[in-house]
Amino acid sequence: MTRRRRIEKSWGYEHILHNGTYCAKLLVYTKPIASSLHYHERKHETFIVASGQFEVFVERPSGHVTKGWLEPGAHLVLPPGTKHRIRCLIPGTIIEASSHDDPSDCVRIEPSEQ
Repeated sequence: MTRRRRIEKSWGYEHILHNGTYCAKLLVYTKPIASSLHYHERKHETFIVASGQFEVFVERPSGHVTKGWLEPGAHLVLPPGTKHRIRCLIPGTIIEASSHDDPSDCVRIEPSEQ
């Protein structure tokens, strides 16, 4: 089990609350920057917007592409293999509940962008 820790990111920081069989963390966006376009081969994620406003790009393994906006109360479920990028429009926090978070499971396609 991973103890609580903060990981700095170009868009803000991750605050890991628990990382055992399942993972709980806060994604705190402090800047209007987009995350990298990436996917996870094993990790299943659910995002719940606590505050702020975000634009999302999602490409399912089937090839189906979705673009949209997430505001407080909205959620997004990403099964393994789903390419995604989140762009912060108004700084805020996303709650992530997922299967175990292993940094080696992240496949980055494009870097974070301004």
